[in-house]
Amino acid sequence: MLAEQPRTVSPPAANGQRLRVLVGAYTLSPARGSEPGVGWGICHALAQHHDLTILCAKGMPGGQETAFETEINAYIAKHGPIPGMTFHYVPRPKLSQWFQKERELFRRTVYYMGYKRWQKSALAEARRLHAEKPFDIAHQLNITGFREPGYLWKLPIPFVWGPIGGGANIPFAYFPIMGWMDRIFYTIRNLTNEVQKRTVFRCRRAAAAARHLWTVGHQSTRMVEQIWGYPSEVLLEMGCMPRPDARTRERDPSRPLRIVWSALHIGRKALPILLRAMQTLGPDAPVELAVLGSGPLTDQWKAEAERLGLGKKVRFTGGLPLQGALDEVRRADVMAFTSIQEGTPAAVLEALSLGVPLICHDACGMGVAVDQRCGIKVPMVSISESVAGFAAALRRLIDEQDLLGRLSAGALVRSQELNWEHIGRRIARVYQEIAAGKSR
Repeated sequence: MLAEQPRTVSPPAANGQRLRVLVGAYTLSPARGSEPGVGWGICHALAQHHDLTILCAKGMPGGQETAFETEINAYIAKHGPIPGMTFHYVPRPKLSQWFQKERELFRRTVYYMGYKRWQKSALAEARRLHAEKPFDIAHQLNITGFREPGYLWKLPIPFVWGPIGGGANIPFAYFPIMGWMDRIFYTIRNLTNEVQKRTVFRCRRAAAAARHLWTVGHQSTRMVEQIWGYPSEVLLEMGCMPRPDARTRERDPSRPLRIVWSALHIGRKALPILLRAMQTLGPDAPVELAVLGSGPLTDQWKAEAERLGLGKKVRFTGGLPLQGALDEVRRADVMAFTSIQEGTPAAVLEALSLGVPLICHDACGMGVAVDQRCGIKVPMVSISESVAGFAAALRRLIDEQDLLGRLSAGALVRSQELNWEHIGRRIARVYQEIAAGKSR
C-alpha cells in the first residue's frame, strides 16, 4: 500500500510551462499497491510539473466497481484538491464488465478483451475532451503490460507510452522448482508471450506512433528494441517512499546474519533456492531466516526447510499486517529475493528505503533497481547456479566484515534515486523535450 502523500500548491515546471497532459491510467488509487499504486504514484509525482487529466476506471472488476473513485474522493476529502490532477472516470462498458468477472481461469483467458473494450471508451472520451480544450501530450500509463497499448496514440498530438512491462518469461531451466500446474501455466504463458510480442500489430503501431517509450527491465527493453525495432528508456514503474527511521547496518559477528524473505508463497517466488543455498553453507553457518507471507506452498516449503535440516534456522511468520512486515524487514541485515518473474517488486523497494541491502536475480525490475552499491545480483541461468550464487553472496556477507555496512549505505542512496519524485522528474523532462521538438 502506498503511504499517504499530502500535497500543497504545485510549483510551475522548471521552464515555467505547465503542459496539458492526457493520461490513460486504467487503475488508479492512493490506497493500493500494484497497478493502482503505480498509476497514482506516477501521476501524483508528475502533477508537480504539469497539469494532468487522467482517464481511469471507477474501480476494479468483481464487486469493487467504484473502489478507485471512493478511495480518491476520500483522499481529497482529507487533503483537499490535488493541484495538477483532474480525474475523468470512464465507465466500464457492459461487455467489459462481463468479460472481467472474477472467475480466475476464465478471467485469465478473456480479461484483456474487456480491457480493450474499456480502452475504446477511453478514446471516445479523450476525443471529446481534446475537442473542448486541446492537450499537449497523451500518455498511455497503465496497465503496464505490453499486450494492450490503448488507443490514445490515435489522437493528433504527441504520444508517449510506458513504463511497458510483461516482456519477461520464466526460463524453462527453472521449471523443476515449480509444481506441475505452474509448469503447464508458464509453458503456455511463455509461448503465448513470444507469439504476442511478434503478432499483436496494434502494439507495434502504438510504438511507432510514440515519441518516447519507457520499459520495465531489460527483457522488456529487448522486446521493444530488438523485436519491435524502436528505442526505449529503462524506467521502473514503482517508486520508493522515504522512511525517516531508515538506518545503515553493520555486521555484528556476535550473532547470526539475519535474512528476510518476503513474497506470496507461490512457485515463481522460488524460496527453495534460498533454502538450498543456506544448506550449502553448512550446519554451522551463522545465518537465520524470517520467511514473511503465506500462500498455497507454505506447508510444502516448511517441510522442505525441515528436510534440509534448517528447522531451527528458518522462521515462518505467516501473513502479517503492513507494519508487522516492515518491522521484520527493519530487524534484518539483508533481504534475499529469489523470485524468477516480477515487475518491480514493492518488497525490494521497501527494503532499500529502510537501508536493507539485497541479494536477488539479475532480472526483471529488481535487476534494474539493485546495483553494485546496494546489493549482490545473481545471474538467472539455472537452479543450481542460482543456489550457488545466493550461497556465495551470503558467505561474503558473513566473512567480509565491512561489506554489509557499504551495501546498506548504498541502499539508502539508491532509494533516493528511485523515489516517486525522481520518476516524475524523468517523465516530465521528456514531456518538455517533446514540447520543444527535441524527441523523435
